[in-house]
Amino acid sequence: MSRKKKRKGSLNIQSSETKILLGMLLLIAGLILLVTPFVNDNAVVFDQIRLFLGFSALVFSLPTLFVALNLITRGKKFTSIKQIVGLTISAFTIATLLAIWMDPEKMQNNAELSNSGGILGREIHLLLNGIVGQFIEIIIILLILIVAFSLITGTTLEQISDFVAEPKDDDKFSLKKFFKFEGKPKKEQDAEKRFEKILKSSEDESLDIPIQTEEKEPLIQEETEQYTEEISSPQPQKDDSSTKKDGDLQPSKPRYTNWIFPTLDLLKEPEKQSQNKDRYKKDALVIESTLKSFGIDGKVVQIAIGPTVVRYSLSISVGTKVSRIRNLGNDLALALASQNSSVRIEAPIPGTSYIGVEIPNPTPNYVYVKDMVKKLKSEEKLYELPLLLGKDITGRTVIKDLTKIPHLLVAGATGTGKSVGVNSIITGLLYTKTPDDVKFIMIDPKMVELSLYNGLPHLLNPVITDMELVGNALQWCIEEMNKRYRILKQAHVKKVTEYNESLGYSAMPYIVVIIDEMADLMLTAGNDVEAKIQRLAQMGRAVGVHLILATQRPSAQVITGLIKANVPGRIAYSVATAMESRIILDQVGAETLLGNGDLLYKDNTTPKSIRIQGTLTDTKDTESMLAHIKKQMENKEVQYSDDLTSAIEKGISADDEDSSSGERDPEFEKALDVILAANKASASYLQRRLKIGYNKAARLMEQLERAGAISPQDGSKPRDVLISNAQQVLGDNTADI
Repeated sequence: MSRKKKRKGSLNIQSSETKILLGMLLLIAGLILLVTPFVNDNAVVFDQIRLFLGFSALVFSLPTLFVALNLITRGKKFTSIKQIVGLTISAFTIATLLAIWMDPEKMQNNAELSNSGGILGREIHLLLNGIVGQFIEIIIILLILIVAFSLITGTTLEQISDFVAEPKDDDKFSLKKFFKFEGKPKKEQDAEKRFEKILKSSEDESLDIPIQTEEKEPLIQEETEQYTEEISSPQPQKDDSSTKKDGDLQPSKPRYTNWIFPTLDLLKEPEKQSQNKDRYKKDALVIESTLKSFGIDGKVVQIAIGPTVVRYSLSISVGTKVSRIRNLGNDLALALASQNSSVRIEAPIPGTSYIGVEIPNPTPNYVYVKDMVKKLKSEEKLYELPLLLGKDITGRTVIKDLTKIPHLLVAGATGTGKSVGVNSIITGLLYTKTPDDVKFIMIDPKMVELSLYNGLPHLLNPVITDMELVGNALQWCIEEMNKRYRILKQAHVKKVTEYNESLGYSAMPYIVVIIDEMADLMLTAGNDVEAKIQRLAQMGRAVGVHLILATQRPSAQVITGLIKANVPGRIAYSVATAMESRIILDQVGAETLLGNGDLLYKDNTTPKSIRIQGTLTDTKDTESMLAHIKKQMENKEVQYSDDLTSAIEKGISADDEDSSSGERDPEFEKALDVILAANKASASYLQRRLKIGYNKAARLMEQLERAGAISPQDGSKPRDVLISNAQQVLGDNTADI
């Protein structure tokens, strides 16, 4: 039997040998095109190329050589289709441009064609010139050259526009890059394309950039106008006779009916930095390669660009222990050359099956209070007591409602943004609530953080700086809480919101107690204060009493177990150790924060903490806002609570009575003359007229009451002057003060 002959493998266009052969032929063609303008030989090939392409043969050689090298390297180098298209377009365009400057009378001369754009350039020029004219033709050619430049260099048209509008040094426009044909490994190219898609989808879903904000402004304005119409509509007034059975429990009518809120133009304009997407793609590639070097197969599937932090979401293969990645935080920080060596691993990201790698954003955009207030104004009706927290790691605005938390603990090391965060919370309340809606009791042991708010009509008492008086103030809050419960019982309602709705106005304002530094307070009167804070935290929510407690010393002696059990809302700024993070949040993580407002937030609705870039409120912003508010009070008297003042001074007044041997205050006679001349009496009035402190004025009011000169305090009603001349009191020097 004869053997069957084996068939030889046929060459096809897909085989590597054919590609290399074709590439070598194109390489020869490209070299011929490259040297044609400079060769003086009368060879047929050179003559025909010069006649057909002219000097543009030099430019046509570039795409030819590009394709040739791609085929010779079997697709490992020079793989960009955009660059091939861009080089080809530029070759045709330059041929046309060279033909424009030809003398019309010599367009049939072969020598002239060889020294310009050749027959190809002439024909394209005549076609365009006949359709649109020479001027429009030149403009079209220049625009096509810009598009070709964009395709060749990878520079977007938007970047070119920005460069023209505001020139700056940028290596994207360098000639080195223009002729840079170094190819990257195929795996790296595939990874970059994947990251490009991830960044695009992340930007569409979550990235908060100025362009999107401007597009959303009309919607915000429309929502604000709609809300204004809703709140201006009259509400039905219900019969409140049931609340008037007890004279002490009568609700007071609103005093600030024409209140004007501060405007947004008082706040500092936000500053924005453009984001470097190439850096994010590079870091994503570093993360994947670092994990691979440790034997972990992980891919970056999402890049969330936050204000100051970038989070890379990792998808890992089944069977990989999460703890292995958690233990690689320092290794990733080393590979990424992270600022402050800070890399936080979140495993897993809540609501997903991914692991988050959070690193500092090299071009941070801080969250300014103006943006936050603008967002709050558009959603004002959603919150009773809004808390401006900031923006989360995906760029979404985070605003919480204090009535739902209902108490907040703020802790962090010195200089991490704790006091700025408290000021931002107060700013959000002052921009949305009148003095009839919310009242503050501010306690500031440091004497400098909250002193700006003195004279604010929202205050029930001037800012308390003496720690010995805080216990009395908290005791008054407890008594006020019990009083409010009696009022709600009479009105047959369960919450302060229902009570206010039944009357049609804020008859029972919210009371927000802000303690700026708890450490000193707990050291001086820890046992007494802790029990009172516990009672207020347990029962204050229903009657509108809420606590905001801040400290820069997150230790177990300051943030005790009882306080933590009754204060579910927690904000942790950067701390020194993981132990301090556990004290605040009951979990680690705060020790890896960056400072400058970077925080973790947790409440009873969030099983895991949320990373937020806190709101930045400048001191000038606070001063401008307070100046606007106080300007409305120029012709009005700030009404502090005489009940609270009396309660605060009770302990000191008793001591004074024991040690004074019946002597009156030296200012007593002047105070008597003042109330007789004005026929009215109040602590704030004496404070202004006698230029004394509020505590001393309150003490004088008590002495005048004991002497029978004025009537006792009756709720919010002004006191009556009971005498007609000073001798009725001064005639009896032995009167019991």
